[in-house]
Amino acid sequence: MVSTSSTTLPVLVIGLLAGVAALGLVANELGRRTGLSLPARMLLSGELGMGVLAVGSKVVILAVLAEAEGRALAAAGTAMREATDTFLAPDRTAQDGPAISVAPRRMTTWRALPEAPPAPAGNRTTDAKVALGRVLFNDPNLSLDRDISCASCHLLAEGGDDNARYAVGHRGQVGDRNAPTVYNAAFLTRLFWDGRATSLEAQAAVPLTNPVEMALPSADLAVARLREDPRYGPLFAAAFSGADPVSFANLTRAIAAYERELVTPDTPYDRYIRGDDSALTPEALRGMALFDAVGCRTCHIDPMFSAAGTEKPRGVFRRFPVFTDANPFLETYDLLIDGAPARFRVPSLRNVALTAPYFHNGSVEGLEEAIRVMAVSQLGRVLSNDPLDDVAVLSVAVAGEAPGRNTGLVTGRALSDREVADIAAFLRALTADSLPR
Repeated sequence: MVSTSSTTLPVLVIGLLAGVAALGLVANELGRRTGLSLPARMLLSGELGMGVLAVGSKVVILAVLAEAEGRALAAAGTAMREATDTFLAPDRTAQDGPAISVAPRRMTTWRALPEAPPAPAGNRTTDAKVALGRVLFNDPNLSLDRDISCASCHLLAEGGDDNARYAVGHRGQVGDRNAPTVYNAAFLTRLFWDGRATSLEAQAAVPLTNPVEMALPSADLAVARLREDPRYGPLFAAAFSGADPVSFANLTRAIAAYERELVTPDTPYDRYIRGDDSALTPEALRGMALFDAVGCRTCHIDPMFSAAGTEKPRGVFRRFPVFTDANPFLETYDLLIDGAPARFRVPSLRNVALTAPYFHNGSVEGLEEAIRVMAVSQLGRVLSNDPLDDVAVLSVAVAGEAPGRNTGLVTGRALSDREVADIAAFLRALTADSLPR
């Protein structure tokens, strides 16, 4: 659409008048040279000038109309955007109106997990560090009562977590968060549900001295336990330089180096992304498309399927649950904390089929049920197999000189049992065929 600013129109008019005057002078000079009489020269100038004036006037009129139309369209577009923003706000609750979920940035190219994660400049991965870290990860002597190791809550044969609602620590104490998997944690920029650790090294230090977990009273006691074990002197010397390499910092570096080896880039999903068209079943392919279309991928961003991976267009954390009005899952699964939603780091969905129960409180056992909870609580969807429930009318009052409304149809509002099953099939395709130990 052509539009003209208010400063352009006067310029057009002045240019038009100047052109008419100049053409009149030219016509007069032409008539004089050809011997026309004065009345004939004036008539020639007038005819040419009127022709130019007529054409120019049409140009000006069209420009004015285009400008007016452009302003009207811009105003309408602004009003619609403002009205739509009200309905598409990511943290709005169900009482604000019909639920719509739209990704802030539509991504179309799916990405496979890299074969290996990057290591920080201060802790280059070596075979010696990995070997030491494996021993430390499995050593119960690093707990106060010498009965709990990192592997106690992160069972590598079970998917990298403990498959319990809450982790059990020192002398049977129970934590208040579901233990996340250690697999692929090396690709995350934030660790723990609250995201307080920004590296594997920082994360490894916390459970050792947490009174509910491994309960060592200090880092010094951890080092003392290392020194009393004859295995560790040679292992630390091989992994780290310096006169006295046995230290708490090197302990966490070795565990982190080992955990960077616990990655699973070979899943049906990854094989499909890398070109194996037979890697995904038809159900998983439908689920993959649905995962994107209904809004799951907005927060669970590939290749880690977490907002805490390297790609985080809207930050690491999300409010959970977003939709609280008439949400039957709030009480069923005790989703609120102190009666209100909380903000959590978005967990990764890789190997999610192996890491039940789900959510921060481990309250949901089944993968399909977890999908239903997320559909209602995060996306504001309706769970229904009725096609009529898949459509809702969006009606927005528009402020102005006269009353008015904008209306439209919201489609894709419901999630059926078939769609839940397809999404679950896709999520199961994020499971590795074998798990590194």
